[in-house]
Amino acid sequence: MLLTMESKTAAHHKLETLIVKGRETAGTVIDHVTKNQPTDRLARASALHFHPDPETTAITVAYPDDAASADSLSQRLHRNALVQMAHTGDLPLKFIDGLQDTAAPWGRELLAHNLNTVFANRNPKARYLLRSLGGELRGFLSDRYRRLDSRPIIEAFATAVQRKGALPYDGYVTDTKVAIQAIMPEVYEPVPGEMVAYGLSLENSDFGNGALSIRAYLLRIWCTNLAITQEEMRQVHLGRRLDDSTLYSNRTYELDAKTTVSALRDVIDGQLDADSLKRRMEAIRHANQQIVGTEKAKETFRKLLQKGESEAASQAFDSPDTYNLPAGNTNWRLSNAISWIAGQTKAAERKLDLMKIAGEVLPKVA
Repeated sequence: MLLTMESKTAAHHKLETLIVKGRETAGTVIDHVTKNQPTDRLARASALHFHPDPETTAITVAYPDDAASADSLSQRLHRNALVQMAHTGDLPLKFIDGLQDTAAPWGRELLAHNLNTVFANRNPKARYLLRSLGGELRGFLSDRYRRLDSRPIIEAFATAVQRKGALPYDGYVTDTKVAIQAIMPEVYEPVPGEMVAYGLSLENSDFGNGALSIRAYLLRIWCTNLAITQEEMRQVHLGRRLDDSTLYSNRTYELDAKTTVSALRDVIDGQLDADSLKRRMEAIRHANQQIVGTEKAKETFRKLLQKGESEAASQAFDSPDTYNLPAGNTNWRLSNAISWIAGQTKAAERKLDLMKIAGEVLPKVA
């Protein structure tokens, strides 16, 4: 694709359109985080009682409402919490899925029996942090889990990126994870005819489905292929052991959030400066100079992607398409083949995973 003033103007116009469209999605993420905060309780393993839900295929768990109350709650188990319980109790996930997916009632009855037996006997005095939302237990976590309030974190991210000139661009919400992206409203041209934009992506889970993370990303404007590059900030949710006093202490919650927000602002300041932008563009130039043969590309796709994704990425890489993908058998095209697959993926978490894979195959920025 040859560079012309007309094509550069078209790239600016498309980026502006993408920002307007994405702003609404980013706003939806912020609104979701503001309105949906998890409820926390601590419970001992011996206090957990599992039952099959007679009306659905779910398993429910009953546990004390709080340490000072004799009342108990009964909540549906979200898949994320069930996976965490499987890991905690050394129960094979394939075995659990097989029982839960059994059409006859005995499958879920046996699953509930296994969970009751394991948690009543393996380590009955162990305490767990139970995080629920909307009548559903979504997080089954260690009592050392460091709770990070997503509200001030998302707010600080939005404020800090705008101070550097970036704008809300896009976002994703799943049952257990949120991601929000900001983009610099500038068109960069690291390779003749290749118009890209640059931004930052923040990701967090209140339910133990990943760490708080900030990553840079590159957006190929013509086709909106997006590659999320190396991690610039990562905070795992691990802290001191929770007890009833710290669990219900707003002060502890606020102090943890303030520390995180301070670190987040420093990272954003460092990643949205001129030197960082220059290094990102240099990485694209380097990737565009790295020749990748067809067989090597197929091998990379097989190694990093699921079977259907790998086949689709190989077909895209080998195609004559130079609109959705950059021209030439290069590492830059290989990365875009993966991010193009991400763009066709509906499941939000898998989409994010594919964008990260697309970024991982690019040269690292010093």
